[in-house]
Amino acid sequence: MTALARGTSVLVLTGGRDAHLARTLTGLERADPRPDEVVVVFMNQPDGEVPDTDLTMVTGHVHEPGHLPLAAARNHAARLASGDVLVFLDVDCIPAAGAVGALADTVRRHPGSVVMGTPRYLQPGWTARSGPPGVPDDGRLRELSVPHPARAHLGEGPSEQWHLVWTLVLALGAGDADRLGGFDEGFTGYGAEDTDFAFRARDAGLFLRSSAATVFHQHHGVHRPPLPHLADIVVNARRFRRVHGTWPMEGWLGRFRELGLVDWDPDSDVLTIRRQPTAEEIEAARQPDAAY
Repeated sequence: MTALARGTSVLVLTGGRDAHLARTLTGLERADPRPDEVVVVFMNQPDGEVPDTDLTMVTGHVHEPGHLPLAAARNHAARLASGDVLVFLDVDCIPAAGAVGALADTVRRHPGSVVMGTPRYLQPGWTARSGPPGVPDDGRLRELSVPHPARAHLGEGPSEQWHLVWTLVLALGAGDADRLGGFDEGFTGYGAEDTDFAFRARDAGLFLRSSAATVFHQHHGVHRPPLPHLADIVVNARRFRRVHGTWPMEGWLGRFRELGLVDWDPDSDVLTIRRQPTAEEIEAARQPDAAY
């Protein structure tokens, strides 16, 4: 990876969410300042194409059938990027006009920092209520969205909340990401790869900052708990425990245990799958109207 002088690369992963991608790119088109490039990596979507845009685009593809290859796709995006600052942006997130610039500026003013942005969650049916066709302005997006209560205490400035780091909206120097070795591709599929990256950044002496730079998360249904990802979560939780000595995703593991799906002892290394969830249990866990 050859870094540009003061170049900002926005890294977006997607897998079959073409409408979300188009709206996210619209947000980046009206960013002020605009990113120097946008890297889009398609996961398990070999026919994926970027919609027409006048942004400087770089595209890539990662295939790992049967899994969501998040760690591998993020690493591929970072290798394709040429900026000195990397801004990871979830494909579900429409950035406010000043968000990317604010994140990149914070990284440059505070070398060695990992910077979390602030998501707001667009509620179900937001597109029908947003007004004329297209992506509404930031003011209307704010009216249609709500904050996440578990992150409401995060302000602007230094933080020690490393367990809350995720790549929904996250910025750091390209050199720092490279020195960390990127994301651990031993975490396959869904779960814990963000937290592992954060803990390794902390242990390497990087600093965590929270930023008010806002992105608007486009609504999609969720499963609570995430039963479709049970197998990946168990494998990744075990790996995290081996590496860091603590359990990640304890809330989810506790719910799996309550449902009789796993044997788990939070005070030891015990985590095994007892059975797979039934189709009925998966359907019951689906919450199509949840904002987050």
